Amino acid sequence: MVDRARVSVVVLDWNGGEETLACLEAVFASRGVEPRVLLVDNASHDSVVDRARARFPSIEVQENESNLGYAGGNNVGLRRALAQGANYVVLLNNDVRVRPDTLRTLVHAAGTDDSIAAVGVRVLRADRPDRLWMAWGEVTFRQSLVALPGRDARDGPPFDQQRDAAWVSGCAWLLTRPGLERIGFLDEEYFAYHEEVDWCARASETGMRVVYAGQAAVTHRGEGSSGGGGYVSRKQYLAARNMVRFVRRHGSWAQKVRFFAFLAGTLPFQFVRRALSGEAAGVVLKLRGVADALLGRPLPRRDLELD
Repeated sequence: MVDRARVSVVVLDWNGGEETLACLEAVFASRGVEPRVLLVDNASHDSVVDRARARFPSIEVQENESNLGYAGGNNVGLRRALAQGANYVVLLNNDVRVRPDTLRTLVHAAGTDDSIAAVGVRVLRADRPDRLWMAWGEVTFRQSLVALPGRDARDGPPFDQQRDAAWVSGCAWLLTRPGLERIGFLDEEYFAYHEEVDWCARASETGMRVVYAGQAAVTHRGEGSSGGGGYVSRKQYLAARNMVRFVRRHGSWAQKVRFFAFLAGTLPFQFVRRALSGEAAGVVLKLRGVADALLGRPLPRRDLELD
């Protein structure tokens, strides 16, 4: 049994309702590890804090006064966990369901090498658990910046193995104390989307490892904070804005040219294709995200309905 003082789990909630409680239920059913569990509420309009306290008496709660986004909200949890002495902190989206052995497997993988900064999991689709939502992540510097190996593939080999990766999914990942102390916290300028890609890149640039532990699995619904399941959503703006931020920060000259060439070459075709389905507004949001990132404009919180 892993001592609970060494492992913390942070579940970030923003208007998640019963889905958040189901996520917590799965965490408390974990075997082989007894973590401290912290629910961070990002100023939800209908908070589940009282229900969580009633259902899970040992839970700890942090209520933020405003929506700090994925990065800012999780940073609150990370700082609290480290202050309490955690060696490992697992960050979970509220629409994730861990399996009973997921946390134990993550902690075991992280403990095999002091140079490991982060450990990710095999992410399965909630609607079709026999299919992957993604395995590990790659950075391509093409129009979408990243690639998701295993996307929609049938679960099984070769995705159930362990390997180093460029990045792992931020919906369910473990960060180590040495990694956080060396690399720092999530970049809050990202707010949401691609902040884990940035953190993992920073880890690699400092010589630390990012590990995909395919033996550990979660199910994930996805799009929990995107503003809807369709293409026209705040995700288009945020992802585009943050891709530009990442490329400017981490890309070489050649990689920057590659990224912006692909972006400029594909956006007109995306606009035409989406216009045919009545979704051109999603491409406009993407263009606005790119422009705002390049010009250094502040996040349009009201327009994106982030409060």
